[in-house]
Amino acid sequence: MKKQKGFTLVELIIAMAVGALIMTALYASMNMAQRSSGSVGRKVVTQQDARAVLDIMAMEIRMASYNPSMSTGIWETIPTAICNSMGNVVPLKVNKGVQVAESDRILIAMDLNNPPLDRDKSEIGDEENEYIEYALDKNQKTITRNVRCSGDSDILGGDDLATVVRNEDANIPLFRYFDKDGNETGSIPDIRSVRITIVADTKYRDNLTQQTRRMTYTTDVLVKNHVLCP
Repeated sequence: MKKQKGFTLVELIIAMAVGALIMTALYASMNMAQRSSGSVGRKVVTQQDARAVLDIMAMEIRMASYNPSMSTGIWETIPTAICNSMGNVVPLKVNKGVQVAESDRILIAMDLNNPPLDRDKSEIGDEENEYIEYALDKNQKTITRNVRCSGDSDILGGDDLATVVRNEDANIPLFRYFDKDGNETGSIPDIRSVRITIVADTKYRDNLTQQTRRMTYTTDVLVKNHVLCP
């Protein structure tokens, strides 16, 4: 019988080295894929949160000045001061249902089920009417919503682990207002559309780039009730 040869020590060392290289490459590839998946997941959550908030804001701002009874005196029933939590705004009849229109704050009113905005003129609205304020909290990096003077509630950012609102850092206003000719306006009675822009960052850094991901979402809202309401 012929003498059978086994592997030499050198061959074993080479085989082990090649195997180690292959395992290292596979581990690095899987680790990168896992980190990339985590980064994409955080970005998707931020996208979903920002888009949902943008849609809600657009829907409610679109209802500004809603006046189904077409009453000419409806805006006279707004209280003389719309509570402290909404900045003690002194309403003006000429502004109808858009009582504040600033770059980082909007306060709207609407009459949902026909009764006057303030039945007995002693309370702020009633259960069938709405006062809604949206504002950018520059310190907390959040967008807040205040309904019928119930106080500010964070709707994007804050305790949300996914998103930080970065409008101020990006020097982009949350709200811009345009007249019938498409020119930017500061006159509330002339407002025909509102542009809402949300600049949102993922709260945590990307595992691959070590940077946060920034996304910007914009929509234009036609406030047709504000135009048509007497």
